[in-house]
Amino acid sequence: MARTVWKCHRRKALMKDQKNTGYPSIDKPWLKYYSEAAINGEIPKCTVFRNIYNNNKRNLSEVAIKYFGNQITYEQLFNKVDECSKSLINLGINKGDCIAICAVAVPEVIYLMLSCSKIGAIANFINPLFTNEQKINLINNTNATLMFVLDEMTKYVDEIIEYTCIQKTFIIPVSQSMSLQYKLLLNAKKLFKHKNDIFNYFWNDFIKHSQKKIFYNVEVEYEENRGCIMVYSSGTTGASKGILLTNDGINATIAHYNSDLFSYKRGDIFYAVVPVWFSTGNVLDILMPLQIGITVVPELVFNKKVIVNGIKKYKPAMTLISTSMWLGVVNSSKFKKTKMEYLKYPITGGEIVTENDEKIISDFFTKHGCSAPLIKGYGMCELGSTVTTNLPIANKIKSAGIPIKGVTVSAFDIDTNKELKYNQRGEIRVISPARMKEYYKNLKETEKFFVDNKWACTGDVGYIDEDGFLFVEGRMTDSFETLNGKRIYLFDIEDVALNNKKIKQCKAVAIKIHNEIKPVIHIVLQNINMAITEELIIELNELFLSMLPDEAIPIAYKFRNEIPVYASGKRNIEAMKKETEGFWDKRGDSIYNIFEYEYGENR
Repeated sequence: MARTVWKCHRRKALMKDQKNTGYPSIDKPWLKYYSEAAINGEIPKCTVFRNIYNNNKRNLSEVAIKYFGNQITYEQLFNKVDECSKSLINLGINKGDCIAICAVAVPEVIYLMLSCSKIGAIANFINPLFTNEQKINLINNTNATLMFVLDEMTKYVDEIIEYTCIQKTFIIPVSQSMSLQYKLLLNAKKLFKHKNDIFNYFWNDFIKHSQKKIFYNVEVEYEENRGCIMVYSSGTTGASKGILLTNDGINATIAHYNSDLFSYKRGDIFYAVVPVWFSTGNVLDILMPLQIGITVVPELVFNKKVIVNGIKKYKPAMTLISTSMWLGVVNSSKFKKTKMEYLKYPITGGEIVTENDEKIISDFFTKHGCSAPLIKGYGMCELGSTVTTNLPIANKIKSAGIPIKGVTVSAFDIDTNKELKYNQRGEIRVISPARMKEYYKNLKETEKFFVDNKWACTGDVGYIDEDGFLFVEGRMTDSFETLNGKRIYLFDIEDVALNNKKIKQCKAVAIKIHNEIKPVIHIVLQNINMAITEELIIELNELFLSMLPDEAIPIAYKFRNEIPVYASGKRNIEAMKKETEGFWDKRGDSIYNIFEYEYGENR
């Protein structure tokens, strides 16, 4: 698929005559980077299953999925989906019903995902790391009668099934679709042992239900805005909410990547590592590459060492991993003398990429022969995973890229709900064809998220520049209010800290001290063995005192080996706040008062 550069240039010429109003949502300056073909291309009006089938029905012999020595063709994929669809129907699953899935992206989970789209059901992905109470509530809220669990993950659900509406639980052996060689290597038969009666059914028992004679077409007719996949908000700042994604929304996200903006060939490898209980893990890692004819290689373990080895082994054209994972690749001895021309689109997301990290990674790619820079993006599950992304022809350091096809992004003043002009900081709001249908059975929160059923309120702070690039600075909640009512953003403190080249990472948190909110900054040095000297403390003191208002100056520093994160990869703010509160009652801690050396104060 060659990029039609001349069209892109023609589009730029047309944009020159457009009046600049100063408002991103009206001007849409990002369109100058798109060809007319990309802008005007229609989003398929069909189910996700039908979209994938239509784009691959003439290439049935090509490999859709590679899984531990086994190659699954598109023909085999569609046959398996048909089997699963028939089994689900014969087990009483109807249009609009939910099935619960607690597993990673083994081929069987991909079959189930596409089957739900085909028959009009909903694949409800349960995050195994949620608490038992959360999982019980989320499952019961859907009235799901069937659950599918990976054999290696039964420990996450075996204590809760009896308290849910689940009637049958089917075990998916991790080895089910492995080649015989890998099965023998794994000695898979010994991996799973029955614990109780709820685990009496296995994947093969489920598939047997497809053999019952049914005399009707299992594929439902297309219906606009029908839900097909459900994932959940993290629940770290409140009750976890079901995010119901639609066939139309997923197809809209796929349409961006299936355009002349990207250059790939059928059979290229997509190394899929993001867990499927995130929208990124199912939409971008699985459904998108399958639709555009790229072979999916699913990874079972979200682990830096495993992923570094996987990139070396599979030589993917595309993969999406966190920035910290990419830094792991950069620092790995496995790639010291290795060319990586195969890596066309190295993608990252889920966290803000610092200027320093971006430079390190991009320089590495250039040195190793990659054809594209680091593809950064911004998105959220509620908006189909992707909102903005940079392109090989459109990239700015520190930015999160430009809005994808059909998406409008702008910043708003939260007090007036008025759109802001270029380079003005406010809440990032989005209009997207990939938007969720709803927070499942939660009309109040759905209406709160969408202003006038139009603009999605992300809760993130940032701005749009004159070229249409989005700059994400942090969460609205990443702030505190001083006694005189002034709002201080913690990411401003972090930006100042990173001016000191000895600092690799940092995170500012706000804690309450003597009825007043004060910032403390957690710091990871470039070299964790670096001595924390008086000179270093003085350097930091002077940096903050010169560049920040008094209210924003950290009262203390905590030096640490790494920033704590949740299993999702997001920074664990609560853990850092807990560590820091009441710290001056602790002796011998690695927390240093900012004025300790300057004024001789003692803790």
